Amino acid sequence: MSSYPSTDDCYRIMREEGLSTAVIRHCCVVNLVAVEIARRCDADLELVNAASLLHDIGRSSTHSVNHVVESVRIAREHDLPDELVNCIGRHIASGFTSEEAEALGLPEGDYMPVTLEDKVVNFADNLVSDRSIRTVAQAAERMRAKGFELTAARMLAIGDEIAKLCGEDIDALLERAKLREAAAARCDKLA
Repeated sequence: MSSYPSTDDCYRIMREEGLSTAVIRHCCVVNLVAVEIARRCDADLELVNAASLLHDIGRSSTHSVNHVVESVRIAREHDLPDELVNCIGRHIASGFTSEEAEALGLPEGDYMPVTLEDKVVNFADNLVSDRSIRTVAQAAERMRAKGFELTAARMLAIGDEIAKLCGEDIDALLERAKLREAAAARCDKLA
């Protein structure tokens, strides 16, 4: 039996915490992408499933960069396993070093994805805009357009690492799974 919350439990937690329908839909699409990638690269599916659904739980109280801190706090309040809490805490941007976190006013810590599961959830979140799935190039260009060149480079490096583990280009993997066409409709039903 898994120590991670089930999909139904994750949706229950999101609703209990008062997440908006829009954020729940976003988390659902991130989940579809993350789980598809995780299946292909032998990541811990149960961890990726729960982390990708709950990564933005802190958006129930703030939509600022501090939502990651709130997400971790809420996850701890629910007594979720440390691996899950850590994965949730490392989903932001393409990770922040302790220096970058300090400059952003985040509490001391390292927000860089470490484990494969951290990287899968982080990368999937970067590919999803609201409830649509971008290509890897589109996601990187969006970051660059906002002036986040280093973040874009990190995201691309994470994507390359994941693609090697999957043995397949991520855009091709998502295209084959037909997630871009189906994600919004599937997640509208669940939110």
